[in-house]
Amino acid sequence: MEYEREPVKLEPKVAMGYLIHAEFGRVAFVVDDLPVIRPLNHVVVDGEIIVYTWHASAFAEAVRARPGLPVAYQSDEIEAHSHTGWSVLVAGTATDVSDHPRAAQMGKQVQSWIDRPHDMVIAIRPHEVTGLRLTIGR
Repeated sequence: MEYEREPVKLEPKVAMGYLIHAEFGRVAFVVDDLPVIRPLNHVVVDGEIIVYTWHASAFAEAVRARPGLPVAYQSDEIEAHSHTGWSVLVAGTATDVSDHPRAAQMGKQVQSWIDRPHDMVIAIRPHEVTGLRLTIGR
């Protein structure tokens, strides 16, 4: 018997809980009137998504050029066999917080998949959090 997938809307707090346990996502932002999407590792600290990146990355340059840069951050986990899982989308603003007293500590919490010197800590402050969990129904 074939089961249908049912999307279940996640409450914002629950959706942020999924992000807390995820370590990878994608940030979307606009540069020169064109959309840009970049993969990033992250942690969630005090309700903000923290990324640790290289100062010459496209994202870091965009944040330095426009503090409070509007962004979307998306993370998901979909099981390949069952096609079930979850997806969370955060709309918010990104700011360089490298001068924050806890920046070094926050940055070190991010487990980067890229072996490159990281020297800029960026916080994404959520303004809207939405999410879906894809489950098997009948």
